[in-house]
Amino acid sequence: MDTAQGPASPGADRPSTDAPPPGLRAQVRRLREAIRRLLAAHLDLARAEAAEIGAEIGRVALLAGIALGALFLLGLLLPIGLALFLGEWLLGSIGWGVLLGSVALVDLALVAALVGLGVPGGVLGRDLLLASLTGTVAFFLLVAFLTGPRVGVALGLFIVLVGWPMLAGIGVARRGIDTTSLKARFYPTQTIETAKETIEWVRERTPLGRKS
Repeated sequence: MDTAQGPASPGADRPSTDAPPPGLRAQVRRLREAIRRLLAAHLDLARAEAAEIGAEIGRVALLAGIALGALFLLGLLLPIGLALFLGEWLLGSIGWGVLLGSVALVDLALVAALVGLGVPGGVLGRDLLLASLTGTVAFFLLVAFLTGPRVGVALGLFIVLVGWPMLAGIGVARRGIDTTSLKARFYPTQTIETAKETIEWVRERTPLGRKS
């Protein structure tokens, strides 16, 4: 005789899904893995941003180099073009502009070197005045007896530009260079003397350093 069965419960045929909670080690492993993935994501983001920033820095550096190069060329073009223009306009020849411009640049270099060696600016100014007077006299003599005004101006300027460093060099050869003053400009005298005083002060207050 069959036994009567009542209706089955709704969850009787499904397997149980209740799993035991993970242990402490498993939770620690999961946490470490999550932290590792988080750090990896941050590193990837940092690398990507660093690459973008590096590319932008390179772009800005390239543009800055182009700008500086253009300014450098402008600095060369202006004096060269001015020398050529003045040579053609005032003296009737580009060659004079090239020659006088070259000599003027040599003068600038020599005078800068003399100033760096300690030659007073007043002395160099006096030498320039004497060279200018010589060039002016030469100009009038050339115009009056030999050549036209343009050639006279060119030769007078040439005499000024050549005579100035010659007079300055003769003056330096006579007076010499004040090596003591030159050494004082590049020798840290005050720092060394202060260090010596400090060392002596410490030595006097150190038992082994006191004099008997």
